[in-house]
Amino acid sequence: MKLYEKESVNNKLFRLSEITKILDELCSVSKEDFIKDATVNSAAMFNLLIGITIILDIGQHLLAQFASRTAHEYKEVIKYLAEEKVVPRKFAEENESMVSFRNLLVHDYDKIDLVRVYEYLRKAPDIFRQFVKYFVEFMEKQPKS
Repeated sequence: MKLYEKESVNNKLFRLSEITKILDELCSVSKEDFIKDATVNSAAMFNLLIGITIILDIGQHLLAQFASRTAHEYKEVIKYLAEEKVVPRKFAEENESMVSFRNLLVHDYDKIDLVRVYEYLRKAPDIFRQFVKYFVEFMEKQPKS
């Protein structure tokens, strides 16, 4: 991986770690307060959207760089990450719905169920940390160029 590519991935990993911290803080809000407070639920939705997008961007980059493979749709990225052993298959299967959740936030924002957002918020920080762990482990195994 060229230095500028590694810096780009590292910057995204750092941003994902920062987003995870924000989401951790938002998890402390009760469900009732989360639903009532537009500032809080908007912050959660924005950071969930950006976090998932970062995961997909890094995944796409790793697939192109190390597997000479490109996903043509976001839903393929998670599947291909498992096939290329970047993430465990079971983990990918458990989290492939994040793409649909991201698409809901982007395209069907008028149909968002805040209870569903809150439930996803409660799980997201751990999921994001796992993706970071798997991405870093995978990159560390690659031959240095």
